[in-house]
Amino acid sequence: SILMSYDHVELTFNDMKNVPEAFKGTKKGTVYLTPYRVIFLSKGKDAMQSFMMPFYLMKDCEIKQPVFGANFIKGIVKAEAGGGWEGSASYKLTFTAGGAIEFGQRMLQVAS
Repeated sequence: SILMSYDHVELTFNDMKNVPEAFKGTKKGTVYLTPYRVIFLSKGKDAMQSFMMPFYLMKDCEIKQPVFGANFIKGIVKAEAGGGWEGSASYKLTFTAGGAIEFGQRMLQVAS
């Protein structure tokens, strides 16, 4: 079941070793919150069509409110075995049309 979703979200990755081509650049799409994970679906013909982050693989999540620019959620996600990549990566979900605070608060509430 989907608890909430937001359109106009950008997903970027940093601090990855051996970065797969699909992880490069900024992904634009929709983010969904479920009782067990965060799901990002890309809009258009991006190499990465979707990305799932189960709560048990996420850590150091923070909600940021910069003075200039859109609010965002950042943290670290570890790769799941057989997920098509290895290690861990820093992620950043930027909510260009708003909703980062509401999404982030609900995500932290559900994950706990």
